[in-house]
Order: sequence, then structure tokens, then C-alpha cells
Amino acid sequence: MSRQLRIAVLGGESTGKTTLILGLAAITHGVVVTEVLRDFVQEHHRPPHQEGQRRIMLAQRQREDQAIADHPCAVIFCDPAVIMTAIYSDLYFKDRSLHDQALSYSKDYDATFWCRPDIPWVADIGQHDGPDFRDRADSLIQSWVGQLGTVTSVHEITGQSGRLDLAHELLSEQFGSVWESVVRPEPT
Repeated sequence: MSRQLRIAVLGGESTGKTTLILGLAAITHGVVVTEVLRDFVQEHHRPPHQEGQRRIMLAQRQREDQAIADHPCAVIFCDPAVIMTAIYSDLYFKDRSLHDQALSYSKDYDATFWCRPDIPWVADIGQHDGPDFRDRADSLIQSWVGQLGTVTSVHEITGQSGRLDLAHELLSEQFGSVWESVVRPEPT
């Protein structure tokens, strides 16, 4: 690969973010940066309070930066984009104080996938917000997409099937040979 790529995903709970990222990582032998918020909820059995949101966002960014440093020849898949912490802070607490910093971090993504809530709801362990909350998160993301699109390319991922193929195609169109050079052919 001639240059490293950092690909992020955003979307509300149960929109297929992790499934998409794991699928893309599998076909590229990429590195997945896992979600600090999910780890926090599993460890503490609750979501973070408002004052913990900034720490969650900074820890997510730190995980991304560490993956970039540790794997200079890999595609780095960020599940989710750091901006999701700012979006959830806004949604839960009406706190937009993380907005500018999250937007600034987003400029480092080569591409961002926005997973839409048009797939069946499946509750994650420790996450109990429900489909209505997922739709509210999607509406808030939609209000951020214009600004986000000024710092990174944003690709909408929709449909109940073919999401991985769509994402792969979009990355191939955007990065061409850079992306294709990291995709390993299937064994015959």
C-alpha cells in the first residue's frame, strides 16, 4: 500500500457499524479500533455521565492514534468515528461542547461511512436505548453531515443487504489502486 488509510463509521445503535467494519477489515487484513464507549458500558453497567463524555472521546482518539502508529501499512477502521461521542453528548445531555474538537479530529479520516437505521433493530449487550432513540441519533447525525462533509468524505450506507459490497465499491471508487492494493485476493 502506498499510503495508510483511516476509515471511520458512524450511526446510531444497531445500524450495522461493527458488522460493516469487521467485514471491510477482513477483506483487507485491516486493523479495527474498537469502541471505548462499549467497553465503558460493559465495565460499569451504565452509560457515562455528562462529565465523562470528553474522556470517552479522547480515549477513542487515543486508540485510533495508537493503531496508526502500531500498524503503518494497514487500513485502520475506526468503530465508531470519534464524532459519535459528541453526537451522543448532544443527544443525551444537550451538550455541544465536544462538537468543534470532534469535527477537527474527523479531518484525519480518509472516508466515513454513515450507517442508516434501515435494518432490523438488534439490541447490543448493555445498550438499551431502542429503535426510537436510534432514529433520533440518526436525525442528529444528519444535522452534522454537512459540516462533517467539509472535512472528510461521507458515504451513506443503506439497505438490508449488500452493505459490505456497497462500502467496498465506494472505497474502490474513491481510492482506486491505493485501496485495491490492500485487498487480498480470495484463495483459490
